[in-house]
Amino acid sequence: MSPPRFVHRKISAEDFKAELAKQGMSVPAFARVWCQNLSTVTKWANGGNDIPTWVPIALTMMTLPNAHGTARMAAAAMIEEDRLHPELGKFPYQKLRQMPADDEIEE
Repeated sequence: MSPPRFVHRKISAEDFKAELAKQGMSVPAFARVWCQNLSTVTKWANGGNDIPTWVPIALTMMTLPNAHGTARMAAAAMIEEDRLHPELGKFPYQKLRQMPADDEIEE
C-alpha cells in the first residue's frame, strides 16, 4: 500500500486551546458540536493525543457567520438519546434544535 498523497500540518494543543478561546468555545462545547468523546477532545487540549487534521478545518468553518448556531442545531438533531435525561426519549433535541447545557457532567 502506498503512503498517503498529502502530508498535513498538525496543530498543537496550545493552538487548539487558543482558537477555542478566541471563538468563545469550551472543550465540552467543541466535543458536543462535533460529536466527539469529551475525554478524547480533552486529551487533544492537554497535548495527550495528536489533533486530527479535520479539526483546524472545522475551527476555520466555525468562524463563518452563524456557524456556531448552525453547527449546534445540526448536532442537536443527531442526538439519539441523552443518557443524563433518559426521560426525554429518543431524539430529544430533534424538535428543540438546541443542545443541552455544556456544563452538565458527561460520562
